[in-house]
Amino acid sequence: MYFRELYEEIKIWKKIRRIAIENREALAENDFRVDWIGRIYTVINLPDEMMDRPDLQEGWVFMQLRNYDKLFMDIGVADVIFPEIMPIPDRGAFLLVLTGPKDYLRGWKFLWNLIKIGGLIVGLRIVYVLIRNNWETVSTWWNNLISYFF
Repeated sequence: MYFRELYEEIKIWKKIRRIAIENREALAENDFRVDWIGRIYTVINLPDEMMDRPDLQEGWVFMQLRNYDKLFMDIGVADVIFPEIMPIPDRGAFLLVLTGPKDYLRGWKFLWNLIKIGGLIVGLRIVYVLIRNNWETVSTWWNNLISYFF
């Protein structure tokens, strides 16, 4: 199930990347840039009245994102992108990155699932070899088990 979800995330990422690269000019007109892996990003500067209100800054940045909803709807990525904001130290600005879901594209999660699949394959191989090398005993045991229940 993990690898199916991973596949779906990769499909979404490829869709975002393709659309972002195709619409690079429209995004640039709205001060957005596209990097080589398809993330859409910009820097949002805070107005002076927000500089002394750190508790409201992130909310204000998210409200500014609402101004671009029509653009994202028009290019077709509004339903698959997620905003991530990071403060830029000593600048009074935030980096806004719009990217796809990354629940399954994490390194440790991917590695852990590879280890689990590898363990399953090794376990099944061991069972296969044991059954193949001891087929007479397994066959007798199986026939006795069947006759016991039926």
